[in-house]
Amino acid sequence: MPKDETRIALFGDERWNVWDVRKQIGIVSHDLQRDYLIGAEGVNVVLSGYYASNDTYECQQFGKTQMTRAYELMQELGIASLAGRPFGHLSTGEQRRFLLARALVHDPSVLVLDEPTSGLDPKACFQYLDLLRLQIAKGKTVLLVTHHLHEIPPEIDRVVFLKEGMIIADGHKSTVLTKGRVSALFDNKMTLAQASGWYQALPG
Repeated sequence: MPKDETRIALFGDERWNVWDVRKQIGIVSHDLQRDYLIGAEGVNVVLSGYYASNDTYECQQFGKTQMTRAYELMQELGIASLAGRPFGHLSTGEQRRFLLARALVHDPSVLVLDEPTSGLDPKACFQYLDLLRLQIAKGKTVLLVTHHLHEIPPEIDRVVFLKEGMIIADGHKSTVLTKGRVSALFDNKMTLAQASGWYQALPG
């Protein structure tokens, strides 16, 4: 029997303009951080989110409203004092904050984060996660890709396990984050620790 036609809808629409979709999604990834131009000044990193570029260019125009939004975000994320510093002269955590501001500059409804705390020490990791929790509290939908259970904020309640390109578990965090399922995901016997909505995987 013929298979049903595959269909996809974004934000409720099956027909969409990629530029309209971009305005509704903010993305922060390790690849973006690695490939971003190291000479771009901090404020321009944030402004580049309006054009999804890796710096700002002469052909791009920014009005007072856009500039105000950029500085408000830098203030909110604690990086306003670094607005004039080149991207390549920032710490990993500072770069990650600027990229988060870049993702937020057009006030998207969805944030997509790929390994958001990779390379950060524990203090910087949890400070960054606190910033994400504030965005969730503001009503943002957060799609977080990670190998580390401790990166999943308490506010995220749905977890999907992917293994070899297949979904092996999908559901509420309390039913997916179990000792048996985590052990099966990583092919290693594990146990779980839980505190205040946070989870951590430990050797079994």
